[in-house]
Amino acid sequence: MTAPQAAGVPSWPPGLTGDTPLPFAVWRVLHHVDGVRGVAEVAQLARTTPQEVAAAVAQATAWASRATQRTQPVTDASAQAVTECVIAVVGPMGEFLVDDVLDELGGGATLSALLSRVAAQLSEAQVQAFVRHLRARGIA
Repeated sequence: MTAPQAAGVPSWPPGLTGDTPLPFAVWRVLHHVDGVRGVAEVAQLARTTPQEVAAAVAQATAWASRATQRTQPVTDASAQAVTECVIAVVGPMGEFLVDDVLDELGGGATLSALLSRVAAQLSEAQVQAFVRHLRARGIA
């Protein structure tokens, strides 16, 4: 899907599927985007403004990008970034926590699996801080 022009035809962003979790406000607009309808028609069907259609498509693009990123295999760089985020929350033991999770997951682990397993080892307050650090790095 690309961002719509003022009078253009919006389309779904690359990587966005029906299974991609989206906030309801975004999905309510994207439900009407079919690559044929213009921005004005989508706005009318979604009972919103053309500017909000453009914003919803932009948000969907960001969500699709994050979803795609999370299904990618863990790289050395992403493992290091996750490790740094965990260390910021729990201290130096965070490095061992991430290493243990990576060992459990074995080769071909996805970023999503790594983040889920690491989060399972943290308290609720630590998970919230961990997510803030991940978001600051554009990971979550």
